[in-house]
Amino acid sequence: MIRFAVVGTGWRSEFYARIAKALPEKFDMVAWLCRGEEKMIRLQREYGIHTTMSEDEVIDLKPDFVVSAVDKVSMSEVVRYWAKKGIPVLSETPAALDLETLKIMRKEIQDGLKIQVAEQYFLTPSVKAVIDEVDAGTIGEPVSLTISAMHDYHASSVIRRMLKTGLGDVRITGKSFSMKVANTKTRYETLTDGKVVNKEEKHLVMEYENGKVAFYDFMSEQYRSPIRNKYINIRGTRGEIINDTVYYLDENNLGAVKKLQVAIPFAKANLSEGEAAVANLLIRMKEYVETGKEAYPMDEALYDAYISILMDKAGKSDFEPVEGSFGMI
Repeated sequence: MIRFAVVGTGWRSEFYARIAKALPEKFDMVAWLCRGEEKMIRLQREYGIHTTMSEDEVIDLKPDFVVSAVDKVSMSEVVRYWAKKGIPVLSETPAALDLETLKIMRKEIQDGLKIQVAEQYFLTPSVKAVIDEVDAGTIGEPVSLTISAMHDYHASSVIRRMLKTGLGDVRITGKSFSMKVANTKTRYETLTDGKVVNKEEKHLVMEYENGKVAFYDFMSEQYRSPIRNKYINIRGTRGEIINDTVYYLDENNLGAVKKLQVAIPFAKANLSEGEAAVANLLIRMKEYVETGKEAYPMDEALYDAYISILMDKAGKSDFEPVEGSFGMI
């Protein structure tokens, strides 16, 4: 049994509650630390999970670890606060929002703070199937990637795995545009008035020191909108993968086509792809607490957060190059 507590009531916090309710034989969410009484009562009523406003009560329950699910601005401070109490912390993304805080976090982790980051996109079944196929060598050496599926630090973590760039230096050029699109959904409701609004669409070229190149294109509407789809095209020396279809040379160097096999963990629990990936992270976090094996290595988490900062800068640079090196952290 994995016993954990959640600190904060940000929208991502409810992922953990749904996972705990769907898989009670694996997960025990022992407490949900809230700041306001009204929200505390609502969450207790909705999920049947113990809620509290007392930090001491959370500590007394002795969870294996706490999950920090506060807002992004507060995240790094809250994570380090709990880690300094001697409790391992699984932090929602990103690790931090600025370079100075990333440097501080890296030093404190090297000094012994037990922190992991809950980056789930590379573990979502459809994305993991692509990464596994690349790792299997079906398309040869990966050389370029066009990705329009997730944003910033999430994209960085997936790009690294698909292109096998490691924590290499990168040169980013690009621009953000204001594009018109009809409103369709928010996190909480479906919109049916057909109102057209302006949304940011970011286009970047990311050139890595090992010669690999990623072409990044993302609009925030892609997470929820039924009229803005996702797209991944990874090209290798012996083929390419377009979403769930693989085009490759077989053992006789003849062209072949196949569909990816996407394995959905916890299928009987009726979890979404994202929730299944987060459940996987909770299992990996327990392993980290017990053995020290990292769920998503903190150097990678810090690097991806850093690359996200550079991506934002590049989006505002009007095609002026932005250079980045992990040595800056």
